Amino acid sequence: MKDHLDLTTYKQLAEKLQPYTESEAALNSFIINHFEELSYYGIIDLAQKARVSKATIGRYLNKLGFTGYAAFKSALKKELITHTMVSPIEANKSKQTNQVSDIKSEAQRYIGNVSQLIEQFSKDLNMENLESLAKMIMDKERTIYVVGPASSYALAIHFSTLLKYSRSNVVLLPLDKGDLPKALLGVSDKDVLIAFSYYRFNPDVLNITKLFNLKNAHVTVVTNTHSNPYSIYSDVQYVLPSDVDSIFHSRTIGFLFVELLLFLVQRESNGDDNFEELEELFKFFGTFSSLEFK
Repeated sequence: MKDHLDLTTYKQLAEKLQPYTESEAALNSFIINHFEELSYYGIIDLAQKARVSKATIGRYLNKLGFTGYAAFKSALKKELITHTMVSPIEANKSKQTNQVSDIKSEAQRYIGNVSQLIEQFSKDLNMENLESLAKMIMDKERTIYVVGPASSYALAIHFSTLLKYSRSNVVLLPLDKGDLPKALLGVSDKDVLIAFSYYRFNPDVLNITKLFNLKNAHVTVVTNTHSNPYSIYSDVQYVLPSDVDSIFHSRTIGFLFVELLLFLVQRESNGDDNFEELEELFKFFGTFSSLEFK
């Protein structure tokens, strides 16, 4: 049995088990496609997602050399620890030893790194999934719920604010446990949750994704790492590149994703939007004019 199990090692072990039964083939395919998420799955989650029985999982893992699912997850977690993102405090300590002598060169290097992220995002983006999400968002029989903890709140509020130009029934969820249950009253299987969560994972957001999953509502997660606990409950994930060799991971692609999605939503609206009504309300309240106060 392997103490640390990475994807390459798993594939080597699994290769020796061929030929697979139909259930084993399905399980193997799911494990390969979702390997970085597996440490967050319980055996019931894995069985449901891979559409196999718990008994099949047990037999398959025994063939791989693991005494059970707990041993398999332990090996996954040990491997995950070695690939955990560096926290800002650790990154800051390591940067303190490197004196920046040429600000212009460093700035150009950083901008170049962001440009590479944009290229990677463009190359990897599944446009069919994004178009499907845009159409779902413009279905006005649905309520669109948006959540984002900590630094991801900026993405959530930017998206939810501008989305209201295209449609009503947009709810920016609070993370105050006193207010959250009231904001979630009436969630149905028609509704959509879009959860933004970068780097560190929030237990309240995890519970929100779980609730929407239990309601059979659609869950889209926007994050920057495949290794995250939300995948168990999500229908679609967008894992956005963010590493720019800096203390903080870049949210640039997150905002690009938001604005691209808003562009596609507006394209789907065909003029059925809230621009005129909002403009009238802005005028009524003098929202963007100082003339009312003179």
